[in-house]
Amino acid sequence: MPKSLQHVLSQIDKLQKEADSLRAKEVSGVVARIQEAIAHYNLTPEQLFGRAGRKAKGSATSSSTVAKRGRGVPKYQSDDGRTWSGVGKRPAWFVEALANGRVAEDMLVAKSGTRTTTTSRKPGKRAKAARAAGVPKYASADGRTWTGVGKRPKWFNEALAAGRTPEDLLVARS
Repeated sequence: MPKSLQHVLSQIDKLQKEADSLRAKEVSGVVARIQEAIAHYNLTPEQLFGRAGRKAKGSATSSSTVAKRGRGVPKYQSDDGRTWSGVGKRPAWFVEALANGRVAEDMLVAKSGTRTTTTSRKPGKRAKAARAAGVPKYASADGRTWTGVGKRPKWFNEALAAGRTPEDLLVARS
């Protein structure tokens, strides 16, 4: 006997109702066991779900979390008072200062909030490495620069392919 579409759909509906009924019975049993365990162990909502008012994963950050984290403690400060915590992408003023020959240590903020001076300490290997990383070593005719650290930029490779030497591209030191 061939089955009709209507017959199959009615069977699906009947089975879905049966599955919903079984699920409801199972859920009530699970809830009863959970309630019994909570009562037996005197569990609090904080023990079950973490601290009160906690938001679910993927939801927006709560205001108390933002207040705890804050914006970060300034580590570097410019001459005009702009600050950076040293975490994340370098701000434009910091990159510009390094390109102009400043050293990151010159812009450090002391614990009290004022800028430190680096004249009282002897520069070590770290200070030299920081200085070399921010100062351009090579420059193109149109003003693009490269420190000589990391992957060669496209303009540098193109200049070499055109017959220029790395010595031709060196930045003139004053």
